[in-house]
Amino acid sequence: MASVKKVIYVWLVRVVSWLAHFSKNDQVIYLMSFADNLDFIQQLNQRVPGRLTVYYLPSAATGAAQLAQAGIATRPFHDSVRFALTGIPVITRAADVYLDNYYGFTAGLTRQAPQRLIQLWHAAGAVKTFGWGDPQTAQRPADDRRRFQTVYDQITDYVVGSEKMGTIFAASYHVPQTRMRVLGYPRSDRYCKSDWVMQTATAIYQKYPAFKQQEVILYAPTYRAGVQFALPADFKQLKLRPDQHLIIKLHPHLAEQERDLQARYPDLVTLVPEFSTDELLTVANTLVSDYSSVVFDYALLPNCQKIVFYVFDWDHYEQEVGLQADFRDWAPGPLVRTVVDLNHVLAMPGAPLQLTQFNQLWNTRNDGHAIERTLAYFYPRVTTTA
Repeated sequence: MASVKKVIYVWLVRVVSWLAHFSKNDQVIYLMSFADNLDFIQQLNQRVPGRLTVYYLPSAATGAAQLAQAGIATRPFHDSVRFALTGIPVITRAADVYLDNYYGFTAGLTRQAPQRLIQLWHAAGAVKTFGWGDPQTAQRPADDRRRFQTVYDQITDYVVGSEKMGTIFAASYHVPQTRMRVLGYPRSDRYCKSDWVMQTATAIYQKYPAFKQQEVILYAPTYRAGVQFALPADFKQLKLRPDQHLIIKLHPHLAEQERDLQARYPDLVTLVPEFSTDELLTVANTLVSDYSSVVFDYALLPNCQKIVFYVFDWDHYEQEVGLQADFRDWAPGPLVRTVVDLNHVLAMPGAPLQLTQFNQLWNTRNDGHAIERTLAYFYPRVTTTA
């Protein structure tokens, strides 16, 4: 039934979009599901004054409020008949549409050159497979698979931080490599800005002064869609030194599960609800993750001392979700499956990691100038000579 509803909705979008496509304008649309690219949006607004509107999902409402305070036009949206009738004509007529995620409704858009659909995505690298690389995709109904490919084909430009990520996108989405724009991942700029890193860390230390004197271990596992996150039974055997502090940060949708974990392991787990995962990276001496793209962000920070991949459900995850085939080859830290092994790694002294090769592979253009390069590419300034 859900699949049928999606088909009907895409057909509605297709009809409305076709009726709207006969007239075009110079407007720029940003579809926002993550509120972590606000610097780029604000600089984009300066580059195209009076032309930008941000359509945001409920998950990005806080970020949208900040943009509205800065004078940027914002509109809430979700897949609905109302959005199809009022939002789709606006998107269809726009000159440029930026996306930070997979938006299924775009399969129904009538897109004609020179309109550009620009995918910024929300991860600097890939541990998990996606698109046609996802083992679940082949099991989906034929209508779903056709719709997926239509969405991928609609994108005219994929902004990536490295040739490596561009190659993965092209293979995962069955789109030409020529659509990849190795400009850098705009939201990564802040990790390379010492002012942002220092101000963020200072704000955290003011709220949690003990962190400054301790080794902060941030545990940030990937979001498992539709799955109740549960640590293995042996997690209670985790051993921390008195000078070590464990912060668990789950996906925002799992705030209740975070509280449950703290209640279950009160002597091990600290919650820091006031700050995001991105912000907590600035004070973490050690990052423990699994299949999350957070490792690519952390590798850009000067305080990066240790990365551990706690993959207690490796076999299940590899089979059901899928992992990049060469993950083991480039992983910038040990892969451990048990708490015994995790204890051993955490007990080892930390030191600044040598991540030159890793960053050359994945963060090639994530050098603090990605926003500048991206805007210059899509909106080159016209210079005149006397």
